[in-house]
Amino acid sequence: MASHVPFLAVRPNEQFSTEINAREFATPFNSITTSSAPNMDSSEAPILSRVTPASASRIPAALRFVLVCFSSFALSALLYTLSVDWAGYELAAVSRDFTGQWQTGMVVARKMTELSVAWYAGYDWKDLAGLACLSNLPYYFLLHIFYDLHLSACFIALSIDISSIAIPFALLRPLIHAHEPGKTANQQVAQDPYIFGLMALFGSAIYAVTIYSSLYTWLPVHIVTHFEEVRSLHGAHDASVMLLLGTLIPVGWATSQFLFTPVVGSRGNPGLTDPKIHPEKVNFDPEGATLGETLAYNLGLGAHGFPKRAEVLAKRTAVLVACSVTTTTVRTVMTVAGTEPLGAIGWASVWGVAGALTSVAYAWAENE
Repeated sequence: MASHVPFLAVRPNEQFSTEINAREFATPFNSITTSSAPNMDSSEAPILSRVTPASASRIPAALRFVLVCFSSFALSALLYTLSVDWAGYELAAVSRDFTGQWQTGMVVARKMTELSVAWYAGYDWKDLAGLACLSNLPYYFLLHIFYDLHLSACFIALSIDISSIAIPFALLRPLIHAHEPGKTANQQVAQDPYIFGLMALFGSAIYAVTIYSSLYTWLPVHIVTHFEEVRSLHGAHDASVMLLLGTLIPVGWATSQFLFTPVVGSRGNPGLTDPKIHPEKVNFDPEGATLGETLAYNLGLGAHGFPKRAEVLAKRTAVLVACSVTTTTVRTVMTVAGTEPLGAIGWASVWGVAGALTSVAYAWAENE
């Protein structure tokens, strides 16, 4: 099923830091084993050196990246081959002819780019599992609602897309600080199962309401106009908020995994959840500030702008929206027969808006 190799796109960010803070550790300094690497400020160190501890693996980083790429391609091909009787035929029924060499080469090049960026960005497998779910689920939701593909077939294909990128990173990339088991105040908040569950339900509800509003206003007309081979609108007309909420539970899990936990639990961006750390924002003096400082303050930039936690959330939101819109648009146009680019962009924009609204809601919840 070459036409269904995932089109996940991730973008690098520089939000992670493993800089040691003396007040977080009670171990004497002389008991800590020092590294032979040169002393380097965390802001100057490459991203990989900050997210990959030297003890994580004795395999060289370059070789581990090669293994990630090979295992991701191999696992995706293997799982799609094994699932052909349950999902392959249904997916092929709505697919374009995708046998040209240039098309296959483009898919391989795109996949290599995605894996390269994901590796350099420092995301762990939990980050990528959430991002892969949020990026690929809109594609399968379209096939389920408007092309009558069985829910089980869509679920199998989505699981393959997530597994083919998450499993290699789980084997070859350690967890970031926010996902590691720990006893710091931020980690306890981020990893509390009740808080995580509530935030997942919150995220699912926002997506459900956003999609429901679109389905009952402009979206059906848009789909019929720009998708030539739509099979049915019954799924759209029969949708309800509660039905969508149940269907989109994986989205809630993914938003909590990619947005909530890393933002709250990151050591480098503690925000206000750690009582030992004072608020990061500096008091702004509008009377003595220059025009540039005032503009930076209003835009949330500089020392007087948003706290670091808000900056991390903004970066991850940008990655989420970009990946969700780009992946959905490209994959729909390239694989679904009869699709116009404008139609795919309209469908993808619904999910981009839902992701942005979820981020705003999480920002409000994190400050409560």
